[in-house]
Amino acid sequence: MSVHKFDPENRKKLNSKQRLSILPPAMVLTDIGLGSQTIWADIGCGTGFFTIPLANEVKQVYALDIRAEMLSDLNESLTQRQIHNVKVLQSEESRFPLPDQLVDGIITSLVLHEVEQPSEFFRELYRILQTGGRLVVIEWAKASTEMGPPIEHRLSIQQLDDWALTTGFVKTKSWQWSDNFIGIEYKRVE
Repeated sequence: MSVHKFDPENRKKLNSKQRLSILPPAMVLTDIGLGSQTIWADIGCGTGFFTIPLANEVKQVYALDIRAEMLSDLNESLTQRQIHNVKVLQSEESRFPLPDQLVDGIITSLVLHEVEQPSEFFRELYRILQTGGRLVVIEWAKASTEMGPPIEHRLSIQQLDDWALTTGFVKTKSWQWSDNFIGIEYKRVE
């Protein structure tokens, strides 16, 4: 698998009007279905594309990213919006500074195609998720589209399923929000 890392110098693109129009966070979160008293983690949160709307829907959000520049922008946005239920943490790619089984749900959006050790990444997701918890993976569709990484950097649904199911997750749902984006929900059942 060829790993391509997003250049943080281009981070303003992450909240572009074009991206908001083809992957509207409010619509995605409605489709996913959230509980107001739940605790979620946004792994690879970037500048907060999903973190901020998620914070408006749930009790607590843990926003993790490997890039300090992204987290700085997110902290600034949280301060401007006076959002207080988000804990922003810098992490390593497959080591999250969170206790075992802390969260009810995890969203990881447009991250897995950049991960160097996907099996380790999925094990860490599994570790922080409560039994019965939900993991929502959003990725680029394995198709040639006008935006996004080259097709050879994109992941097939089969690749994602293989990593998740080998880790112990069970696949429960899937979505296709546009030609560009797919979503898959996995659950931790033990």
